[in-house]
Amino acid sequence: MTRDRNPFRRLAWAALALGLLVAGCGGASDSGTGRARKTVKTSPITDVLAARTPELLRIPGVIGTGEGTEGGERVIVLFVNRRTAELDAKLPHELDGYAVVVRETGDITAPPR
Repeated sequence: MTRDRNPFRRLAWAALALGLLVAGCGGASDSGTGRARKTVKTSPITDVLAARTPELLRIPGVIGTGEGTEGGERVIVLFVNRRTAELDAKLPHELDGYAVVVRETGDITAPPR
């Protein structure tokens, strides 16, 4: 067996291997499917919430929005009084690069005075 003594060729192979390794590890996991999901956040999460909350609150069943963290990533949280498959079908999974998490709260009322 002959051994390649050209240092440039070995360097090129090492760079290719490193590039493939990095490309295979990038991105967030898509709901446990193992597929890579890359998201590009176009604005700070507070700006996205300020712009999108009015339209989200027009969806029947959505009673609030917020921000949170899940899996080390910033997420948009939608609060719903009762979670159903029909409501889930109307809700976005992502807004401007941020994952959307739905939390069922039940009915929320102000305490009596």
